[in-house]
Amino acid sequence: MQKAFRIILGIVVVGLVLHAADLATRDCRVAPYMYDDCMWMALRARLGLPANRFLRMAALECVGIALALVLYFTFRYVFPWKRKIHE
Repeated sequence: MQKAFRIILGIVVVGLVLHAADLATRDCRVAPYMYDDCMWMALRARLGLPANRFLRMAALECVGIALALVLYFTFRYVFPWKRKIHE
């Protein structure tokens, strides 16, 4: 039962990470024929940040690293590998 719960929880976490990745890559209309990343626009509006390419790159890079870390730890703890110590 514990293994089944762990697998279901892992599937839910992976689904949430993929949904967050979809939100991070979605484009929103800024002006006619101009689009920008929706997550960056929301973050910029909430924190009052200026329109800066470096800040945009840093924010999206941090989001990508966080999503990759969540996927890594999810797979590491959902499917633990039994390590054998060779003597």
